[in-house]
This record gives sequence, C-alpha cells and structure tokens, in this order.
Amino acid sequence: MKGLGINLYSEAHLDPDLQKSIKKERPENWRGLFGQSGTSQGTLYNRNVGKGDIFLFFGWFKKAEKKNGVWKYCATAPNVHAIFGYLEVDEVLDIKGGDSVPSWTKYHPHISKKREYGKKRNTVYIATRNFSTDIERPGWGTFIYDEKLILTKPNSTSKSFWEIAPCFKGERNQFTHNIKIWNELSNGRIEMQTYGRGDQEIYISSNPEVVSWAEDLISTCKIYE
Repeated sequence: MKGLGINLYSEAHLDPDLQKSIKKERPENWRGLFGQSGTSQGTLYNRNVGKGDIFLFFGWFKKAEKKNGVWKYCATAPNVHAIFGYLEVDEVLDIKGGDSVPSWTKYHPHISKKREYGKKRNTVYIATRNFSTDIERPGWGTFIYDEKLILTKPNSTSKSFWEIAPCFKGERNQFTHNIKIWNELSNGRIEMQTYGRGDQEIYISSNPEVVSWAEDLISTCKIYE
C-alpha cells in the first residue's frame, strides 16, 4: 500500500465487510455487513431500501504490478470505476434508534464506535445467508476482477464517464446525482456521467430488468472466500 502512495493513516474503516478472509477469525455465523449514516442513510430510508433489496458496490481501480518486491501502478493502465461487491439485505438494524444487535455484529465500526455518529442516522444492513435467486451463493461477496464489472466506458479519459447496460434505458430519473451526460447509443447501451461525487448512493430503482441484470452479475462473477 505504501508503494502505491496510500498513507498509513486513513479515515476508511472495514465497511462494507464482504470478504470472510479479510479477518483472521470470524464467528461461525458471520455474514456480510454494511453500515450507513447521516444523509446517505437518509437517502436509503426515504427510498424504503430494506429487506430483499440488493446493494452493488463500486470503486476506483487501476492495474498494478509487483516489481522488485514493491507494488506499483502501471503507468499506461486506465483508471476505472468497477463493481467490487454485493449484499442482499436480510435485516436492517437502526443503531441510533437503539435496536438490539446480534453479538457477532458488535465489532462493526457503525456499532462499536456508534457514539462517534452522535445524533446522525446510523444503520447497519445484514446480508441474507444465501442469495435469493442462487442459493448456492452467499447473500454477500467481493468479486474477483471481471471485465463485465467495469462501469467506465472503454478508452475513456475519465473514470466517471460510464457505459452501462441497455436495461438502464428510461432510468435517468432513478439516479440520485444530477446527470451531466446521458446518451442512448445505437446498440442500446447508455453513456452517462454525473456531476461530482455527491452521496454514496448513486442509483436506486426497482426496475425488474435492472434487478435481473444485477442478479446475473452476482450469479456469474466469481467471488473471494
């Protein structure tokens, strides 16, 4: 991490927690967890996100190589936004509201450090044990890299300039961010870009075609143990 320019100190914490092997010891009944607070949780609450809904998580990635024992970013590799994980919601814990929490969840930063959130909304989402449309899969996971998880348009100079699946046609108003670019291409796919980062929740919808697209990604992309 230091070789890549990532400082020792960071405000990041283990959230979403989607990969069992990240921690050496896990309770036998451990499941994936995701915490949200403040205005971000307000967005989810106001849109009735809860049991049965699916989160897809994306981030900023760049190819890296190990040279002489040190990891370095590849100078010619593009910066991309890509989906890295998922969580299907089983339970919603209102930490600020005083919900009782299972003992195995108490390590999670939105619970163990709940005082830091003060009067802000503070909620933790617990994953289902098995994914509802593919019970051979857990209800959460971190994806192994796959090109179909990339959101950034190929050869784009900006990671935030996306090309997304045809099922998003007509879904412009379901994006919580203001849209800077929205073009429907001849192949049915959508070019899009939002203004800035905004809230963490970028898109919320119950469109069955988009849900099927998400379920297909989860069923066909490999995950880490």
